[in-house]
Amino acid sequence: MVSKYTNERIGDWGAPAPAVSDGYDTATLNLPDGVELFYRRWKAPTADAPTLVLMHGLGAHSGWFIDMGNELNKRGLAIYAVDHRGFGRSGGPRGHVRQGAIYVRDLTTFLAEVKRQRPDRPLFILGHSMGGIFALHLAVEDARSGANRIAGMILMNPWIADTAKVSPLTVLGLLAGGAMGSTRRFKTGDDTTIMTLNPEATTMLKADTYWVREETASFLFQITNMRMAALGQARKIRIPALIIQAEEDRSVVAAASKKAYDALASADKTWKTYPGYAHDSELEAERTLLDDDIAQWVLARSS
Repeated sequence: MVSKYTNERIGDWGAPAPAVSDGYDTATLNLPDGVELFYRRWKAPTADAPTLVLMHGLGAHSGWFIDMGNELNKRGLAIYAVDHRGFGRSGGPRGHVRQGAIYVRDLTTFLAEVKRQRPDRPLFILGHSMGGIFALHLAVEDARSGANRIAGMILMNPWIADTAKVSPLTVLGLLAGGAMGSTRRFKTGDDTTIMTLNPEATTMLKADTYWVREETASFLFQITNMRMAALGQARKIRIPALIIQAEEDRSVVAAASKKAYDALASADKTWKTYPGYAHDSELEAERTLLDDDIAQWVLARSS
């Protein structure tokens, strides 16, 4: 099996290998408040290719999705993968915001830019873990505003509820400090065993200096509020939706992901589980089935 990680590519799972020559690049988008969003782009392999935007989870960044981006691009999709503000190579304070809604605004601006670049093709979003929470809020806002840019939504191991055991004292500190915008930091990363069962991916993660392993009380308070509203948001969503849940996920509660699926108001919705896959499914050593399913689901809804 071809190695996906080398020491020269810190934090990158795979090397860019687009479907067409010169079909991969990176860029930044300037947001209204001056923060720059970093993103990766795999250009359309054909003129009629639909667009899929990948949104990473807590602490992560788009480098973890390079191999998945390659494979989905080869299967007929134009791919964009963005680093949220405060993560990866994007600007903003590391792991800190005062308002969770800023992520919805950022992503709305980003989707507008993607749509400007590819105006005539349907646009889909895929949110992993925390990115799945953002996707739910983003899809609701997209419909509420009348923009209607999003043709379909994929949630991969969404962070509706998690398996973490947090002491009551820590919870109280988060609630009190977080509501006041505290910048006190709490460690959320480092335990790779709840993320992946792949030894090579574990090596990559442990050396990754772009992985944000601590977030502030303010950030965690805001994201918790977004998570608590997730099921209510799901009830407002009517676009096609695919919910993916790894059966070996040690990070999120699978039953909560199923509740989100059940809550969706979409007439076209699909629930898929994957035996042997872990939470960060993009890091699986063998991911062909997942890549096939995602690409086929998007292509089937792109006419």
